[in-house]
Amino acid sequence: MNIAEAILKYLKETGVECIFGIPAGIIGPIYDALIDVDIKPVITKNEAGAAYMAARYASHSGKLAVCAGAGAVGVSNMMNGIADAMRAKAPLLVITGYVNRWQIGKGAIQEMDAQDIVRPITKYSNTVMNESDVMTELDKAVRIALTPPFGPVHISVPIDVQRMEAPAILPAAPDASALQKVSFNAAELDRAVGLLNQAAQGLIMVGRGGRSAAQDIMRLSERLQWPIITTPSAKGIIPADFPLNLGNYGFSSTDAAMDYVTSDQASCILILGTSLGESSTCNFNEVLVEGRKVIHVDRDPKELGKVFKSDVPVQADLRDAVPYLIEHVKPSAAAFRKPYPLNEAYELNHTGLSLRLFLEKLKTVMPNDTRYACDIGEFTNFVVKYLEVPAGGDFEINLNYGAMGSAMAGGPGLYLADQSHPVAVIAGDGSFFMNGTEVLTAKEYKLPVIYFIINNAMLSYVERGQKFLYNRTMPDYKQERISITDMMRVAGVRSMSVERLEDMEEIPGFIREMGGPCIIEVITDGSEPAPILDRLKALKK
Repeated sequence: MNIAEAILKYLKETGVECIFGIPAGIIGPIYDALIDVDIKPVITKNEAGAAYMAARYASHSGKLAVCAGAGAVGVSNMMNGIADAMRAKAPLLVITGYVNRWQIGKGAIQEMDAQDIVRPITKYSNTVMNESDVMTELDKAVRIALTPPFGPVHISVPIDVQRMEAPAILPAAPDASALQKVSFNAAELDRAVGLLNQAAQGLIMVGRGGRSAAQDIMRLSERLQWPIITTPSAKGIIPADFPLNLGNYGFSSTDAAMDYVTSDQASCILILGTSLGESSTCNFNEVLVEGRKVIHVDRDPKELGKVFKSDVPVQADLRDAVPYLIEHVKPSAAAFRKPYPLNEAYELNHTGLSLRLFLEKLKTVMPNDTRYACDIGEFTNFVVKYLEVPAGGDFEINLNYGAMGSAMAGGPGLYLADQSHPVAVIAGDGSFFMNGTEVLTAKEYKLPVIYFIINNAMLSYVERGQKFLYNRTMPDYKQERISITDMMRVAGVRSMSVERLEDMEEIPGFIREMGGPCIIEVITDGSEPAPILDRLKALKK
């Protein structure tokens, strides 16, 4: 057994089910060994797509995802996906090949030091020159990736080392649950309980880290009768129809969430599992915490106090902390009444199809358990504000890194991580043109991912932003309209277009019994004003 096969056997024991990437000469032994080890190769159209798929796979499931590619052009193409995983705190292992050791420094084809290229966007990066160190370094990297806070790691192995004989005994697979255990201080939680019991009325803010404790968070909300706001990355963790959910806050807040935060009703805020980044705080606006007692619970101690000072910072896993709070806080005799609707009434102030009305209606034509993956563009503002994710559904976005095209590739990764839910990607035409070829990866692997492509034939975020910031723009931000429906039909992908809200009635039949991906092109003219002022004001500040 050579080292390449040993790497794969170790990863198989760790629970790895598939490897994303593109084969190349200097990573060839790894791909050859896949023939003998039961790990599914997912060969993408670009290494960038492979890294985005793996990042979404890992971000949503919490399981280790793996990318494999060349150490020069391959890892350079992966950079955005690796950075996406870093900002999402997703456990991703990147394995790259390197030229033969005797060639290093002589100008070999595809010779480049990947170790230092990716070091700033990984938790750990190393080139393994000694064959006796490969398995130890691999085990070390995997354990680092799976230790909170999760994140990407990278090892580079020269091709001649990959071919060498492996040690007879491989490292034991790590116990992920043991690695992820975060001890907590009960005294800190008791202080939190004291503040919660003293507050007449408060507010619960839920971030991405709340995914593992959603049911308990809702129980705590009901016990306290405190409403919940969710960060954009936590959208869908608390169902839209939960009676105390005011919806998204931060980037494109719902009107109800913004009204409650800016009122003086809440004297205390309980912040659960969020780093309080720009997209979660309306550009770090202190109105969220001003005049309130602040309790911040997160398993990553570096997030506590980083943005806003906390009265009670608590390092703990929410799966431990929230049940503790439920057990010790006093139930409220009050009853919170959720305002309805959450947003002000629609106003016809544009031509063409309304993206807002499209998104508000989407839940009526899609299965309730749909898992939405949202890409990046002006349409994102509409999605986080107006799309409702009901009980049973879910939502995935990495707005903190904000990479266009990430969900185009990420959608298949979500489906491979969990095939029990339908997956729907919402993306713009700009995102499609960046990474749309990964629809063909979904086609070849028969992955039934539904792609909603918002086509307004322009870089509308840029167009509107330039006008706001500089009082002028340029015609190059608009482009000749290209039918994405026709493009994908030629490629053998089932496609339809929506030009009127009435066309949406065809969607349930169109997505029934899918044997692969489909495209639903949503034709708009870009004239509908988007709720984007918070982001634009941040750029101007």
